[in-house]
Amino acid sequence: MPSNETLTGTAGTGSPSYVGLPLAGAVTAEFVRDFGNRWEAAWNSHDTERVLALIHPDIRWNDTIFWPDIIHGHDRMRGYIDKIWAVMPDVHFREVQLFSALDSGRALYLFEQTASAPPASGRGTRATTYGCDIFLGFRDGLLSDYMAQYEIADMMRQFGMLPPRNGRIGGAYLLSLMGAGPADRG
Repeated sequence: MPSNETLTGTAGTGSPSYVGLPLAGAVTAEFVRDFGNRWEAAWNSHDTERVLALIHPDIRWNDTIFWPDIIHGHDRMRGYIDKIWAVMPDVHFREVQLFSALDSGRALYLFEQTASAPPASGRGTRATTYGCDIFLGFRDGLLSDYMAQYEIADMMRQFGMLPPRNGRIGGAYLLSLMGAGPADRG
């Protein structure tokens, strides 16, 4: 799989594009189902080693919603996983549905996640949100290419850490958080 630095496309300057990447090798329905079950069990165990056991040592992990950059390799993954446990020590995942593109070696794990607000926030609130783990490739029976998509703003609103949307859509809501009005959008 090409590294992040070689990805180009319509995703924007400095952003990876997954359009046109070579497809991974085919997988079976049984493999995907078993992997999905082990994936959920590993994350819900809160055991970093158990999660890492499902991930290829040369993983490319794209969760720039939570982490500042794309992660490459087990060493950097360990820090990411440990930070999740620190920020959301009681996070729990539950499968909504597992989708697969067997011939392409890809799958999408749609999940519900429930967690308490980060301990450092001093808030006793909980949030339930939805997202998906996108499995873009497997190598040697392990996940080798990953992308995350989930709603972090809604989670933070439920924790009481962001104000309500009050009917604002997309960018208007984000700009309101920065105190920017319509004239400030430049």
